Amino acid sequence: MRNFIFCLVLFLFATEGISQDFNITVKVSDAQIQISDKSIFRRLEQDIKSFVTNYKWTQEKIQTNETVDLYIEIILNSYNSTNGSVSAAAIIQSRRPVFGTNYSSVIFNFRDENWEFTYTDQQRFDFNENSFTTNLTSLIGFYCYYIIGLDFDSFGEEGGTYYFNKASLIMNQAQQSNIVGWMPFERTLRTRYNLIDNILNERFRPMRTAYYIYHRKAMDQFSVNQLDARKQILKSLDEVKKVFSLAPNTVIMLMFFEAKRDELINIFKGASDIEKPKAIEILTQLDIANASKYEVINQNK
Repeated sequence: MRNFIFCLVLFLFATEGISQDFNITVKVSDAQIQISDKSIFRRLEQDIKSFVTNYKWTQEKIQTNETVDLYIEIILNSYNSTNGSVSAAAIIQSRRPVFGTNYSSVIFNFRDENWEFTYTDQQRFDFNENSFTTNLTSLIGFYCYYIIGLDFDSFGEEGGTYYFNKASLIMNQAQQSNIVGWMPFERTLRTRYNLIDNILNERFRPMRTAYYIYHRKAMDQFSVNQLDARKQILKSLDEVKKVFSLAPNTVIMLMFFEAKRDELINIFKGASDIEKPKAIEILTQLDIANASKYEVINQNK
């Protein structure tokens, strides 16, 4: 009996440190890398997955059905087998389960063109959010905290602030490395600096309200009352419009519609003929570059 209790205690201590924050898939696309043995890229996939899975990103008790689906695809541009230096782009996507359904809603879908890091075989994944250790762990840590912040925002209004601040701290530490993607002024809008600057910017607070209304008051109620859920989505878009009127070309606007465009089209394709015109009007106004894509809403289901 004592042996049983001892083993049970060991099991509880062992499982306590296992993170249930993310259900992660990692893919390293190596088509452009001309080397015969690409097994190191498979190990990179596994090492990133192990790092994210084993690190405890939140202190919350996350149930199995509440884990965030996280997908990271690293698209290699170059790889130096001598020193392990990598130049790549990355696609980071996360999904949030919708209450009462088997459906998961894309909450973040972003392409980061500046993933530069060093990776060698059997490399340690040292990570400290209070100091810069390696760019690879900083990249992963930044996006993990950012995505958790969005997830918490979707369940409670501005509920993710604590995690956005953690992502901001990682960014501030990483700026000391002078590696692209972390700095305030770069050639592209798609920078990690802009992501965190926008989400914590007081002027853009309505966007965070939009995330809450869209997911908690609309998507989570969709299986109960579709008409009311669509009204709430339009209400969330009114919040997005407040940010659009201030700064239409910000990364936070880009991020929202890259995650939600297809979903919004599918939602309003099922709307009534009275609802559709209003939806098309506001969507084409807010997502001007993709205005033509919303014309499909008028088509019959």
